[in-house]
Amino acid sequence: MKVLADKITQTVAPTAVLTTAEAKSHLRVDISDDDTLIDSMISAATDYVELYTGRSFVTRTYRADLSGFADVIELPMRPIISITSIKYYDTNSPSVLTTLASSTYNLVNNVIYRTWGASWPSRYPRMDAVQVTFTAGDAPTSSPEVAAENVPDAVKAAILLIVGELYENRESSVTGLMYAKTKTVEMLLDGYRFYQ
Repeated sequence: MKVLADKITQTVAPTAVLTTAEAKSHLRVDISDDDTLIDSMISAATDYVELYTGRSFVTRTYRADLSGFADVIELPMRPIISITSIKYYDTNSPSVLTTLASSTYNLVNNVIYRTWGASWPSRYPRMDAVQVTFTAGDAPTSSPEVAAENVPDAVKAAILLIVGELYENRESSVTGLMYAKTKTVEMLLDGYRFYQ
C-alpha cells in the first residue's frame, strides 16, 4: 500500500530564487513604488514553477501530514535531502506526538520505506496522525546566495516570464498572450519536472 501526504506545510521558508532587482531589470521598472508587488509576484511565480515541476529548487523545510503509515510513503517536493523526524499520535496517548525511531524507516529518493523486519506503530485515527518533517531542495547549501545561484537559468527564465505576465496584466487578462507564454514556460520547465 502507498500513501501520499494529505497536507503539506512549509515550516522553513527558502531564500528567493530571484532578487527584486533581477525582476525589475526584466520588467524594465526603475521606480521602487512597486517593489512589494513585484516581490509577491516573484513568490507566486516561484510557487507555480515548483508545484508544476514537483521540485524544490532551493532548500526549505516541510511537514507532511498523513492519516497513517503505509508500506510506501511518498513525499512531494523533491529532491528530498533528509528526514528531520517522523512523529505520530499513538493510540495509547492520542494527544501527544511520539517520535518514531529512525531505525524503523529508510529514505530512498522521495519514498520512505519501513526497515526490513520493523513494524509501524499503532496510531490514533486522525488526518494528521503521522507528521513527517523533511528538508528538500536542489541546492542544499548553508549559503542562500549560492543556493539561488544554483537554480538553472531555464527555471529563472520561466519565473521571469510569469512575473512579466502578472505585472503587465495585473488588472486584466489577455488569454491569447497568456496561452503562448504558458507554453513557453512549460517548455522551459519540462526538463526539470518530476512525474508521478
